[in-house]
Amino acid sequence: MFFVYKHLGRLPFKLVLYPVILYFFIRRKEARKASHEYLERLSKADNKIGASKLLSFRHFLEFGESLLDKLAVWQGDISLDDILFHPREEFLDCCAKGRGGVLIGSHLGNLEICRALSLQQKNTRINVLMHTSHAENFNKLLKQLGSEQISIIQVNNINPATAMMLKEKVEQGEFIVLTGDRTPPTGEKNSAPVEFLGKQADFPNGPLILASLLKCPVFTIFCFRSRNPNYRYEIFLDKFSEQLTLARKDRHSALSLHRQRFANILASFCYKFPLQWYNFYSLWQSDRNIPNANTSEDQ
Repeated sequence: MFFVYKHLGRLPFKLVLYPVILYFFIRRKEARKASHEYLERLSKADNKIGASKLLSFRHFLEFGESLLDKLAVWQGDISLDDILFHPREEFLDCCAKGRGGVLIGSHLGNLEICRALSLQQKNTRINVLMHTSHAENFNKLLKQLGSEQISIIQVNNINPATAMMLKEKVEQGEFIVLTGDRTPPTGEKNSAPVEFLGKQADFPNGPLILASLLKCPVFTIFCFRSRNPNYRYEIFLDKFSEQLTLARKDRHSALSLHRQRFANILASFCYKFPLQWYNFYSLWQSDRNIPNANTSEDQ
C-alpha cells in the first residue's frame, strides 16, 4: 500500500483500499463485533449515530483512510497549513521554555499526524512508547523518512530504569507520547475500571503513574480528519495537569479520579468524531469480576 501511494498517488491508493478493507470486513468477525458494539454504545446516547452494518463498514473504511494519512504525513504531504489547531498556547509556552512533558493520546483519531509535527517544531523531540516488538523496525523506517526527531521506545512494563531514562529525556525538554485507553499486555493488574460510553471498561494506570513520576506538565492530544472545509485535520492539545500528584495516602482515589477524567474527555470526542475510533478489539466485558480496588490500584 505504501508503494502504491508513493508511486501512483492518493486516488489509486483509495481504489486499492476498498477491496482490501472489504476483505477484512468479511473475514474479521471479532473486529466487526467490536465495531458494532462501539457504535451501539454511541447510538444509545445519540440516536443520530446509529449502529448498522453499513455504518460499521464505513467505520472500517475510515480506518483505511487513516493509513493513507499516516503515509501522507511521513512523506511530507501534510503541512501546518492543512491543520486547524485548537488552543495550544500552553504547549507552545512549554516548548519555548525548554520544558518537556507527557502527551496522552488514544486510539481515537490519528496520533501519527501529531507525532510528525515535531518535524515542523525543530526544537521539539518526541518519544513514542509502544507495547510492541516492532519498535526497532519503526525506528529504521522513521530514519529512512528523515524523521530524526521522533523515536519509538518499546516497553513491556515501566521499571525504575525505564522511568529514570524517560525522566532524563523530559528534563532535556523532550516529550513522551503514550496512549491512555489501551490496557497493557501485562494484564488487568495494571488497569482498573472506569465508566466509558455508559458501561464499565478497563483503562490503564500506567500513563498516570508514569506522569506522576516524571513530575512534568501533562497534556491530552487528539488529531481528527477535519469537518472544516478549509483544513484537512484538527488537533486538540489541552493541558491535563501542570503536574500529577499521587500521594500515597490517597493514591487510589487520585488515580481513579484522573483515569475517569481522561475517559470522560475521550468519550466527548467519540461523540464528535464517532467513526475515527481505531480500536477494533472489544473494550467492554459484561461478565467481568471487578478486582479488589486496592490490589488493582497499587500495582
